[in-house]
Amino acid sequence: MRYKVSVKRFAVIALVLATAGCATPVAGRPVAAPVTVQASSPEVVRWMNNFCGVANYMIASGGVQFDQPPPDPAAAKKAISDALGRVVDVLNVAVHDLEELTPAPVAAADASIEVIVEPLSKARDKFVSAKSTVDGAPEMTTDVFSSVMQNMTEAVSVMNEAVEKMSVVSLPDEFATAAAQAENCKK
Repeated sequence: MRYKVSVKRFAVIALVLATAGCATPVAGRPVAAPVTVQASSPEVVRWMNNFCGVANYMIASGGVQFDQPPPDPAAAKKAISDALGRVVDVLNVAVHDLEELTPAPVAAADASIEVIVEPLSKARDKFVSAKSTVDGAPEMTTDVFSSVMQNMTEAVSVMNEAVEKMSVVSLPDEFATAAAQAENCKK
């Protein structure tokens, strides 16, 4: 990106220097032009509003907690299954809504969505596997609990990977301008 900007600046400076000899003096005083902020296209603002809506949904849904299971094995099994089900539901909605954002109005944003969706899908699949293990077990044994914890640990690890990838990927500049105009991004 910087390379393209430097080349453009060089070309503009070269053009100005080349045409400087053709300039004619103009009488009067310079007046500053009014500063205007270019509005983003409505499609980009709508896209950004939906993107921030997914982020807001995930933040609001982040309250899914895994409390200490009750001492009764049947109640513990149900409590763990219910908590895993809530996490799976949140990830299903987030992955679906993110996938609906492609194709983006600016193709460069599609790669950002892919980087986010891939690990979220993997994490969801691990939580689904953990829930299936709990639901398929006749009772909550130490082996079942160990298997569930292994899947949950892997899911959290994949989600951390998603966060790391997200910090490296950025949306095109036009989307930053659109974020200032999108209602869901102002929260």
